[in-house]
Amino acid sequence: MTIPARVHKGDVVGVVSPAWGAVGAVPHRAERARRYLEQLGLEVRFMPFSQRHDGWASASPQERASDINAAFADPAITVVLAGIGGNHSNQVLPHLDWEVIAANPKVFQGFSDITVLHWAIARNAGMRTFYGPSLITGLAEWPAPLRFTDSALRAAWFGAEPPVFASAPAWTDERVDWETEDRTAPRTRSMHRNDGWHWLRQGRADGWLFGGCLETICWHLKGQRDWMDLDGAVLFLETSEEAPSPAHVDAYLTDLAALGVFNRIKALVLGRPANYSADQVSILEQVIVERTAAAAIPVVANVDCGHTDPMLTLPLGATVTVDSSSGSVTCVDAATRGR
Repeated sequence: MTIPARVHKGDVVGVVSPAWGAVGAVPHRAERARRYLEQLGLEVRFMPFSQRHDGWASASPQERASDINAAFADPAITVVLAGIGGNHSNQVLPHLDWEVIAANPKVFQGFSDITVLHWAIARNAGMRTFYGPSLITGLAEWPAPLRFTDSALRAAWFGAEPPVFASAPAWTDERVDWETEDRTAPRTRSMHRNDGWHWLRQGRADGWLFGGCLETICWHLKGQRDWMDLDGAVLFLETSEEAPSPAHVDAYLTDLAALGVFNRIKALVLGRPANYSADQVSILEQVIVERTAAAAIPVVANVDCGHTDPMLTLPLGATVTVDSSSGSVTCVDAATRGR
């Protein structure tokens, strides 16, 4: 995959809203995240339709896509950052200019429903993208992004060395009503002690990192033209804030098994599930063990790469090593290239 250029102070972040219009719906959070990015030495530019919020999508598919095309075409923009996910990024795909995107590799970041765009960009533009916090979520925390989230983003965007993947000391899935939160005196969310990564199956493997939100993959990508050949991949999967039941996850994983995914990949990395009870997590992990038993691949769970906070920033397509003996998932490549 083409690797985008490293981010430097003074660079411009172009904000797009491929699905839900949270940037316009909760502008106080957009402003909070803008201040954070400016503290990193970056300029923030909201693309023309990014601040719209027309119902369940920010704007029309053509308008949302035009923002993405324009952000990639603009030589002044180094980072294209999703405002948030949603459920309608798939609508922009027919309107994206793949020649423009492929010719202008740059950091593209988001998570959840943005999985659709990560897969489509990889397949149609051959470009590395970044699975990490969006503007309105992890970057708009009060009073600032959690230290782990901040460090991971800095390492991926600005770092010349391979980013280090580690377990956060604490985490939260407490949900804040963004539209009704006290904007004059917001509070930090309640945190839980992290018990580290859960090695569900031991082993060692090397592969290229790829994946995303499980529901998005099975709803919007499975069987579609932008489905990726996952041969040799270290696949990471995470569930949304809607917390699909272990029974639903079992069905999704059964679909992936039927497609031969687990026989093609080298290892499986699972994000910490949000809004699950401890008992549900135990059942979920048992389901995962059962669905991957035939492939006998290494499996590690409870990783900070999903809908809980803090969150890693993962360079998709980078080479990684998964090794239970050292309890590590190691990135071999720098996330970006020098310029």
